[in-house]
Amino acid sequence: MPSGPDASLPADALADFWVIEPRQHGVLSRVRELWYYRYLWWYFASQSVAAMWRRTKLGWIWLFMRVTAPVGFSALIFGGLLGVQSNGPPYFLFFVCGTATWILFERSLLVVTRSLETNRTLVTKVYFPRLLLPMSSVAPGLLYLAVLLTVMVITVLYYRRQDGIWYITLRPELLVSVLAVVVCLVFTLAVGLWTSVLQARYKDVRQGLRYFMPFWMYFTPIIYPVTIVPEQWRWLLWLNPMAAVVEAFKWGTLGVGHLNPSSIATSLSLIALTLVSGLWFFNREEAASIDKL
Repeated sequence: MPSGPDASLPADALADFWVIEPRQHGVLSRVRELWYYRYLWWYFASQSVAAMWRRTKLGWIWLFMRVTAPVGFSALIFGGLLGVQSNGPPYFLFFVCGTATWILFERSLLVVTRSLETNRTLVTKVYFPRLLLPMSSVAPGLLYLAVLLTVMVITVLYYRRQDGIWYITLRPELLVSVLAVVVCLVFTLAVGLWTSVLQARYKDVRQGLRYFMPFWMYFTPIIYPVTIVPEQWRWLLWLNPMAAVVEAFKWGTLGVGHLNPSSIATSLSLIALTLVSGLWFFNREEAASIDKL
């Protein structure tokens, strides 16, 4: 039997043939494959977002409460009772601004970690680039970010009326905040490439991540400004890539972040290393991990 369709067949008959080829290796082949299946990104992203309020009575109101209630309570504890200073803007605005990119990272990472496991029925039956699953699973984090940005706008309007000051204005530095969000998404995907594969094999990875994330948050300048940390110990802070991301977002939005070229270079290098190694690990282990789902 010939391996391909007979060239003597008419053109309309050739359309009925499926050509099955072995999976190609290499970066360009994977990029072409992702582009070919790009329509699935929106499908998986919408499914991840819809799962956030599926089978709930309050719907999107519950989503709004899940974000604003913890943020408001934490700001009251640290800024009100403990008296942590923001070195400039009102503490609540400072805290919400610092929390925005962290919530984007934390909530997205938890969804990305379960992306293969959640879609195990599909990935074990139909082939498509599995890399689309962690890529599309960052969508819920963007929704959380949108909620916090709404809170920030309301807070700015309140303090404009209360103090007569615009704490956030339209200026070129806001582009740094946009860049910080993009870098945050890249870092989320980079870490998620590791955790999603490991979660497919070991079901307690997500639980361990939930336990570890609060400690990571305290190691990130969200609750406190960087100036509180003694200068001789700040190099430890910059080993955390999220520290530079949060500070860049605060600097671009409020103008109070603390950045320097060395901290930015260190964070970007660590993010790039995590992404490259994560892509290598995901492509190498995805097939074996899916067999264990």
